[in-house]
Amino acid sequence: MTGEELAYLVARVLTCGLWAAAGAHKATHYQANGVEMGHLGVPLPRLVLPLVLILEMVGALLLVIDEYVWAVCLAWLIFLVPASWMYHFKFMMKDGTIVFPQFVTGWKNVSIAGGLLALILLDTSRPAWLFPVA
Repeated sequence: MTGEELAYLVARVLTCGLWAAAGAHKATHYQANGVEMGHLGVPLPRLVLPLVLILEMVGALLLVIDEYVWAVCLAWLIFLVPASWMYHFKFMMKDGTIVFPQFVTGWKNVSIAGGLLALILLDTSRPAWLFPVA
């Protein structure tokens, strides 16, 4: 294994750790997560929560085994936009104070998006239409 291949493996494994952990937490606290999703305005939380679990857990597995990395990362990017908005970017309280943990978590998701874009670019199996090489 070359240094580049090892770095790509490490990047994939480190990235999927967060998603696997989030999926495991949602699975072990399923009812509470469904209720929270409903309170935050997620439409049809009973339908959405299993889909999110699949996205997180199966996506993490696919990254580890280096299959469809570009597709998983693209799906996670698409997921991050509404999830970040609904959960983390509403950090300003009515009295003008900031809920700092939510502020930081929202920007953490922006950083994750950067890493996902990099993984898409590093995946040699990505389709030609997705970030074509000049």
